[in-house]
Amino acid sequence: MPAPTVHPAIRFATHMTVAAMAAGLLSSCSTFEQIRVNREKKAEEIRQKALRAEAGAAHANWRATRGWKSKTYRNADLLAKATPENTAVEISLNEQRGLLLVDTAIAMDFPVATGKRSHPTPAGEYKILGKQKDYSSNLYGKIVDAAGVVVVSDADTRSGAAPEGTTFVGARMPYWMRLTNTGVGMHVGYVPGHPASHGCIRLKRDVAVQLFEMLKVGTPVKVAPAAPALAAPVEAPPKQPKKAAAPTAA
Repeated sequence: MPAPTVHPAIRFATHMTVAAMAAGLLSSCSTFEQIRVNREKKAEEIRQKALRAEAGAAHANWRATRGWKSKTYRNADLLAKATPENTAVEISLNEQRGLLLVDTAIAMDFPVATGKRSHPTPAGEYKILGKQKDYSSNLYGKIVDAAGVVVVSDADTRSGAAPEGTTFVGARMPYWMRLTNTGVGMHVGYVPGHPASHGCIRLKRDVAVQLFEMLKVGTPVKVAPAAPALAAPVEAPPKQPKKAAAPTAA
C-alpha cells in the first residue's frame, strides 16, 4: 500500500514548527546560561566587597598604631589565599609605601624607596616582565681599577665606557622583578624612608623575597602618587541577615 502523501504546505509548516521549537530551546538555554553567569558575577562582587571591607578595617586599625611607617603589615588570612592569579601590587610615590592586593583586598603594606628627584620612578600601569633572583644592573654601579679599588662609586654606563684599566661592576639588585625595558623594576635595596633610588622600587629583603616567590610574570603593578586602594574609603562590611528567633515553649 503506497505511503500517504503529505501536502507540501503541511510539510513546510511542520519543518518551520520544529525549527522554531529548536530555536526556542537554544534561546532558552542561552538565557539560562546568561542568568547563571550574571548570578555568579554578582556573587563574586559581593564576596570581594565583603573581603575588602573586612581587610580594610584590619588595615586601618594597624595604621592607627604607633610607628607603623617603618614596619610591614601582613594579613595572614589573605596571604594564605594568595595565588599568582589573584594578586596585584600598588606603589604610592607620595607615601613611599607598597601594597600587595589579594582579590583586590589589602594583604600587605610595606615601605619602599622609589626614585629620587634626579631619577624619578615613572607613574603608570605596568606588568612584571621578568624575574631574576641574582641580577646586576647594566646601567648603574661602580668602576673599579685592577686592584679592585673603587674609582667611581656612582657610575652610569650611559655616560661613557669605563676608562682603560678599570672595570664597570653593576649594582646588585637581588630578587629583580622588571617593570620596564628601560631599567625600572622592584628589587632588594636600601629603604631609608624617602625617595633614594635611580628610578627602581627598592624593597626590604624579606618583602622582596616574599613578593618574588608569590608574583608571576604578568602580575599588574600600578605606580601612582597615591595608591588607589588607599584612596578608596574603607567599605562597611555587608550586613548579615538576622537569624529567626528560636520558638519558645508554650
